[in-house]
Amino acid sequence: MSKWHVLGLAVVLLLGGCSSLRVPMNEPLRSAAGNTEYRLLDVNRGGGAESALVLVALSGGGKRSAAFAFGVLRGMRDIPVRPEATNSTLLDEIDFLAGVSGGSFPVAYFGLYGKKSFETFPDEFLYPDIEAYIWGTFLLPWNWDWVFNPLVGTNDRMTSVYDRLMLHGATFEDLYRRGRPQVSINATDISFGSPFGFLPQTFDVICSDLATLPIARAVAASNGFPVLFSAVTLRNYRGPDCPLPSPVPPQAWERAETDLRARALIENLHRYSSDQRTPWIHLMDGGVSDNLALRVLLNDVLLLDTGTDRVAAGLLPVRRILVITVDGQSAPNPNWPRQRIVSGLGQIISAVTSTQVGAYNIETLIAVEAAVDDLVAHLRTLRCRQGAVIRGYACGDVAGKLLRVSLSDYPDPETRAQLTTIRTGLTLPREQVDALVAAGQTMIGRDAGTIAAFLGSPGLSNEKVAGRP
Repeated sequence: MSKWHVLGLAVVLLLGGCSSLRVPMNEPLRSAAGNTEYRLLDVNRGGGAESALVLVALSGGGKRSAAFAFGVLRGMRDIPVRPEATNSTLLDEIDFLAGVSGGSFPVAYFGLYGKKSFETFPDEFLYPDIEAYIWGTFLLPWNWDWVFNPLVGTNDRMTSVYDRLMLHGATFEDLYRRGRPQVSINATDISFGSPFGFLPQTFDVICSDLATLPIARAVAASNGFPVLFSAVTLRNYRGPDCPLPSPVPPQAWERAETDLRARALIENLHRYSSDQRTPWIHLMDGGVSDNLALRVLLNDVLLLDTGTDRVAAGLLPVRRILVITVDGQSAPNPNWPRQRIVSGLGQIISAVTSTQVGAYNIETLIAVEAAVDDLVAHLRTLRCRQGAVIRGYACGDVAGKLLRVSLSDYPDPETRAQLTTIRTGLTLPREQVDALVAAGQTMIGRDAGTIAAFLGSPGLSNEKVAGRP
């Protein structure tokens, strides 16, 4: 080896060794009561109509999905609704906002900045060249912490990028202070192939404090595309010193006897029940386990403990449950079946990610629709046990709806073909971003009448009982 090779290697080692990249680790619980803030039913009471639970999930699909979902959120400002005969908008009624992979960017940003995000999100995320930072992670020696330090990964570098560009040091405690909607950023636990939502109830399971965790850490985990990015690792603090009881309520155990989904969920929670059995949790792209960002919500419904006074009191006023799934994923490539050979690296990656993920979306939708129907039936029973009329409405006046807003359903065939073939990545030309945002506004606008009818008058029987206050 020549002296120049030695000198070059020394420079690289020096640059790598001098790096000061800080890798944040989740902390143990600060309170014996657990992560008490920011619970869904508390969020519902904190604003909007208590009678309506509006749950919105934004799919994965890179910046294409992020832009489309951003347009949907922006369009929600223009949809008037009248729950409880009070003027409002669909945007103001959102209680729960979930995102996975590309969808986690608008979720985190809107959760932090609210309506201000409609002015700043394009310039802070949608328009910038995010992929330049990814290339820089691999090609620039001063970003090679992940080469020299086994405790640092490529996604730790992206955590710092997302934080610097758009999240500005915010932690989940900042989301607590904003109050609503409740935000769920979803990743995949690659050890078990299961969804992992950055939510208070999830962090209660591992006896960890969610409030102190940087939001950028969750976003990086949700976007941790396998192979390209390393896993984001959390520590499990569940053990003898954990002050919290079992995370599985008795009602869930009963349901598990006849419901295979509930049984699988309980088995997965049991894996977290010991810091000796599962001391570390490794998280990657949420789209691997659920590209619609709906399965964390489904799991929460399965674990909902309506036997407690607190939960029952929070559910009692609810008469409308609206789940909106926003899907910016592309349609399957129609040319592949016509080709003799499919061997390109990009084609193979797409085949084992986007195509496979899309094929399972329908199963997720069926499962969520069934869960909503079950919850509606349970709410009717719960309300009618209290009396024939609850807050002026018939106790049985409860309804649920699952609404799908998909880029692949865009009405104009030519425009739809252009939009759905936009690449999945984190850098897009400005004109494509603007077209996707406009498409999102168009698609949610098409459902404005349906949404207004469901959440306000006229509804299923959405009128107060005559003579009641």
